[in-house]
Amino acid sequence: PDDVVRAFRTAVEQRRTVVLNLPLDVQAAAAPQPMQVPALPALAPVRPSAASVAELVTLLTASQRPVFVAGRGARDAREQLRALAEACGALLATSAVANGLFHDDPWSLGISGGFASPLAAELITQADLVVGWGCTLNMWTMRHGALIGPGARVVQVDLDADAIGANRPVDLGVLGDVGATAADVLAVHQERRRGYRTGEVQAAIAERGRWNTVAYDDLTGPDGIDPRTLSIALDELLPDDRTVAVDSGNFMGYPSAYLRVPDEHGFCFTQAFQSIGLGLATAVGAALARPDRLAVAALGDGGALMAAAELETVARLGLPMVVVIYDDRGYGAEVHHFTGADHTTVTFPDTDIAAIGRGFGFDAVTVRTPDDLKPVEEWVHGPRTAPMLVDAKIASDGGSWWLAEAFRGH
Repeated sequence: PDDVVRAFRTAVEQRRTVVLNLPLDVQAAAAPQPMQVPALPALAPVRPSAASVAELVTLLTASQRPVFVAGRGARDAREQLRALAEACGALLATSAVANGLFHDDPWSLGISGGFASPLAAELITQADLVVGWGCTLNMWTMRHGALIGPGARVVQVDLDADAIGANRPVDLGVLGDVGATAADVLAVHQERRRGYRTGEVQAAIAERGRWNTVAYDDLTGPDGIDPRTLSIALDELLPDDRTVAVDSGNFMGYPSAYLRVPDEHGFCFTQAFQSIGLGLATAVGAALARPDRLAVAALGDGGALMAAAELETVARLGLPMVVVIYDDRGYGAEVHHFTGADHTTVTFPDTDIAAIGRGFGFDAVTVRTPDDLKPVEEWVHGPRTAPMLVDAKIASDGGSWWLAEAFRGH
């Protein structure tokens, strides 16, 4: 028990990966009765220095258009950040891994970076102060720095000293827990300011703050359904209480940007090494961990076929989840980004993935138009006695728009 507790504390408090190795004889041994589990007194959060707090208060007081970007390190500090943002008039955004943290806040811009809506990108770029809270402000979150406007000041708050300034220069680095820092700054920040929270900005966020409200030319046709049309329809069809797990690939911007999540626990992002094929197994874990929510696996056809064996796991465990496959008949990233190359090995013949799903015990549907989604709607309202697989034959989007945005000008 002592070793298990040490492993747990190392993982949680130091945010490090831990291998807990159990030899076969230990696995086979009977657990001692009664089991004595060592007490786990909570450690006090690391508070920032008074000087750092004072400097951040000075910057917030001088700012007319502050924006907070919350990352993984801010996932437990939602209310502290909302309170401080309200006091200083800041708009709220997140990195991809913290998607959903401010899902119901009227001043939330959603994800910052390549997935950012046009309005979010515009408002973040016009900020005169950007504060990264537990967020490394890397090239994806800041679009290679393009979202940092000319003359904008940059602050980074983090528990890890090595993370501060690792991806871009900062004007102020604050070493401390995100929640504790936000609370300490709020206690000193006496002047309530309107800042970026004007009626005009609020109306713009309400009207066009999400990708779902941005007009587009629908590509649905002989090649299949437009991935935007598919994603918007799924967002409306699927219940709000959901966990969305996204695989890596050319398609990944669509479920990330178009499918709402109820909070930061409702979004599982598998992009750490840009390795495809991890999304389905991640969704299985999410379905088991949160059976009260509908697990939605959003996959490309390449990643889905790579992980097809996990379809049997879903069916065998009786998980009432949805597997959505953005099927563009190939490894889309290689097709679109290695132009002029020989694509023989990265393009596939049209594969009946719906039939594969049925073979494993899924209800399944092939989707080429919005009308083809009717069985999904019926499944949502039905008994959900089997998992649902959606093989969406998507029209070519000409390459991932989110990646183009991230690299624009570079």
